[in-house]
Amino acid sequence: MFCIASFIVLSLLGIFSATNRQLAKEALDCVFHRVTFRPCTTGFDKKMKAKLVGGLLTRSVPVAKFISKYFEVISWIFVVLFILSLVMGVRGLVLYYTTGSCNGLNSTGLCVFDPKGQNVATSATNCPTSATSAKDLTLVNVDLSTFAVKNPNSPEKIVFIGCYECEYSRKAYPVMLKLVDKYAPNFVFAHFPVKGDTNHLAEVAYCVYQQDPNKYWQLNDILFSADKSIMETDAFVNNTLTQLRVDIGQVNACLFDPNTSRVVRNQVTELEKTHLFGTPTVFINAEALVGPKPYRVYAITLRGFFYWLTK
Repeated sequence: MFCIASFIVLSLLGIFSATNRQLAKEALDCVFHRVTFRPCTTGFDKKMKAKLVGGLLTRSVPVAKFISKYFEVISWIFVVLFILSLVMGVRGLVLYYTTGSCNGLNSTGLCVFDPKGQNVATSATNCPTSATSAKDLTLVNVDLSTFAVKNPNSPEKIVFIGCYECEYSRKAYPVMLKLVDKYAPNFVFAHFPVKGDTNHLAEVAYCVYQQDPNKYWQLNDILFSADKSIMETDAFVNNTLTQLRVDIGQVNACLFDPNTSRVVRNQVTELEKTHLFGTPTVFINAEALVGPKPYRVYAITLRGFFYWLTK
């Protein structure tokens, strides 16, 4: 086992040192003989054991004796630990690639590939019924009939819950659009206010949707990319509606209609039933994903890992 551990280590060190490359060759020859149940012809294992024990003798005789006596056992332990660490490392890479976290979907544990936790970051909702775990998120008994929808006849469904001023929602929104453009799923956008006076913007968007769904989606694109310091102002809203050639008079009439504020309030109430605890929260075919994930994670969740790889 010492030959195997030495071969792995020396192979890596041999990238930078000719001496280590020669030792790696000897270790490989020793490995080949050991796996065929033959002793090392180069004496590599004995040579390296002598160097190791000899170095320890100058520091601690008892330790050197212990290492010499249990050399093979210690070698086995190091090989097993190396294999376990390799397996865990590969597992972490696979999970990061498929879920955006080394520890699995929506995990907030430390991940070396996402040390700041950006893939699970959210703006807190402070919902009275909110949960703290993605396992509690659900669309059961949630009425989404009043929300904007694209491709309503598609069997695959995505529900994107976000806020116009939430930075993490802004990061996820263009990724959602890319996913919708490529796979054309049933896509529902549900606004949930966690920042600023975005409930008013939700009412404006609702009124535009009643007038022209296509212009609603154009308005949504603008709101998710606009300067947050001005997007709540009447001037910005009116200029945007003018730019989109929306009938502002019709929108204003809709805004003054008590039914509009009632519908938007009910939308928030329905979203609270999901137990969301932060935005963005995305449901892909009922699978909840919290935080702005990379495009590949959404695509893999929607279509499957191997399907996505072939496209």
